[in-house]
Amino acid sequence: MGVLRSHRRQVSGHPKVNRLLLKMATLAILVMPVACNIVTPVAYILEGPPSNDAQFTLPDRKTVVFVDDRKNVLSRTQLRTAIGDKVAGDLMQQELVSETITTRDAVAVARRDENMDNPLPISEIGEKVGAEVVIYVRVTSFMIAEPGGNPIPNATAMVKVIDVTNRARLFPEDKENPGISVASQMKEVSQDLYQSTTGRRQIEDKLADELGNRIAKVFYKHEKVELGKGMGVRK
Repeated sequence: MGVLRSHRRQVSGHPKVNRLLLKMATLAILVMPVACNIVTPVAYILEGPPSNDAQFTLPDRKTVVFVDDRKNVLSRTQLRTAIGDKVAGDLMQQELVSETITTRDAVAVARRDENMDNPLPISEIGEKVGAEVVIYVRVTSFMIAEPGGNPIPNATAMVKVIDVTNRARLFPEDKENPGISVASQMKEVSQDLYQSTTGRRQIEDKLADELGNRIAKVFYKHEKVELGKGMGVRK
């Protein structure tokens, strides 16, 4: 300790050394905020991004996604198929199910065999198209712009899973629960797209795709924020 104190006295008496120490101290102060900002990205790389776990593990059986729109929330029937096939496609890409039946077939059965006063049971719709499991999606809202507000497309749906073979609900287990609520919201869309029917349909197609993606994520672990993906969409 004595040696260190003696060394400081010698250094402090040298003008050039004092100026050098002052520069080094200033540089250290400037560098510190940058170093602190590096901590978070480094931790992100080492630990990985934060993620959401799957809410339910689907059985690997022949599956159909039936998109219900009895209240005519969607402007086009094709959007029902777009949402359902996006869910099915994502689930197959994640290798959660090996075989799916197109949503179009389930929608066709429902439109042919049911009416508002006499809706078909979900399990019966699945049975008629040869499915063993039905992912039931009821669209509750689908807006390409908020009334009187900014053009921010958003959609919501209720989701549940039905075992066709045993005519029982698999998810959510609580039968009093109408289903898991799923929401998707895009960022503000260019006003130019609202000026034509073609442009508005492009917005609808994109929103349907995003809603389908969010529904599929109920069934597999995924990042809360996906870097470099989902441009124009709020996660």
